[in-house]
Amino acid sequence: MIRPFAVQDTETIVSIWRAASQKSHPFLSDTYLDILQKIIRKRFVELAETWIWEQQGVPVGFISVLEDDITGLYVRPECQHQGIGRALLNFILSQRETVKLDVFARNRSGHRFYLRYGFAEIGRRFDDTSGHEIVRMSYAP
Repeated sequence: MIRPFAVQDTETIVSIWRAASQKSHPFLSDTYLDILQKIIRKRFVELAETWIWEQQGVPVGFISVLEDDITGLYVRPECQHQGIGRALLNFILSQRETVKLDVFARNRSGHRFYLRYGFAEIGRRFDDTSGHEIVRMSYAP
C-alpha cells in the first residue's frame, strides 16, 4: 500500500535510507553517510514530497520527489526485488509527464534498475563531496 509521508515517519524513513544506502553504496564512507543522514532528518523531509510503501502496516520503502526530480527511492534490503521500487516509480510517473534522477555510477544495481525501467542516461558529473561519479538519468514515456 502506498500512502503519504507523515512527520512521525521521519525516523523510519531515515532508517530505511541508511540500511538501503549501506547496501547499495558500500563505497561511501560512514562519515559521508552520517552527514547526509543529518541533512535528511533535519531539512529534506520538510522539502520533499514523500510517499511510503507499507507491508502489513509497516513502512518498508519510500520515494521522494522535488518537482520532477526523484531525490530518493529506497527499499529495506530484505524487501528488495519484490516489485516495491517499481510500484513506487509507477505511482510517481502516474502523476508526472517526465522525471529525472541521479544515481551513483558505482551503484550498478541501481543504475541497471533504472535502465531496465526505461530511464536514459543524459549526463555524468563528478561529485566533489562524495568523491564519486554521478549519472543523471531521465524518464519520459
